[in-house]
Amino acid sequence: MRRILLGLVLALTVAGAARQPGPPPLDLPPITAAALAERYAVNGPGRQFLAIDRSGDGRAIEVVGDLAAAATVIVFVPGTGYGLREFDDGSAAPGGAARALYERARALAPGTSVAVIGWLGYDAPEMTNPSVATTVPADEGAEALRTLVGALRGKERIALVCHSYGSVVCGRAAPGLPVADIVALGSPGMGVPALAELRTPARVWATLAARDDVFRPGLLLGPIGFGADPNLPGFGARRFDGGSGGHTGYLRPGPVLDRITTIALTGAISSP
Repeated sequence: MRRILLGLVLALTVAGAARQPGPPPLDLPPITAAALAERYAVNGPGRQFLAIDRSGDGRAIEVVGDLAAAATVIVFVPGTGYGLREFDDGSAAPGGAARALYERARALAPGTSVAVIGWLGYDAPEMTNPSVATTVPADEGAEALRTLVGALRGKERIALVCHSYGSVVCGRAAPGLPVADIVALGSPGMGVPALAELRTPARVWATLAARDDVFRPGLLLGPIGFGADPNLPGFGARRFDGGSGGHTGYLRPGPVLDRITTIALTGAISSP
């Protein structure tokens, strides 16, 4: 018992030390064709970056598709360890995920007007940073994510696809957020003990691949831990088959990507 108490005291001390003011949300332009074209040009040719911050590990928000015209917007929220250098490193990275979701959306629903946002709008913690075991970075990220969703006001449909620690960010941002669906992939927890505590009108989905070894502590003590495992029946999320892959494989080509994309587009599950 003493060891447990000592561990908790040390953890709380670490969490307190990690609680430093986070960077403010990235500045976003109006979601109009003219304003977006101007912002994309400022941030560099060949890509559609809504915003870039090169300080520290870096933050960036990229659009794939025509955001001004899109009726449906899918926002991908990544987990730990991503910065500008890793922005395109595979299908779990913001850039790679946005492209994977956009390509499947166009293939599965060719008549749908859709854009996908790869959102690295928060300082995603490194696995070596003690704050990674807390909700502190997620709370800072949640404020920035709410800012983005607010900028998208007026779109017919907004869905969040949240991977790993990114699902903690989505959970902390969820109360009252005007999104249709929240999809948690390989989640360690969403920062709450049960679905009702998210206080969201959105449908909440969760999946865990057979070989996903993400740490799911199942507790929340102050800022420490991530709450209940949303993949367990008692949480209350709508669960679906995450396939046989590992932690970073959800958006690789295959039936799992198709299920995720269909949920994000329609709020319903696709056939296996």
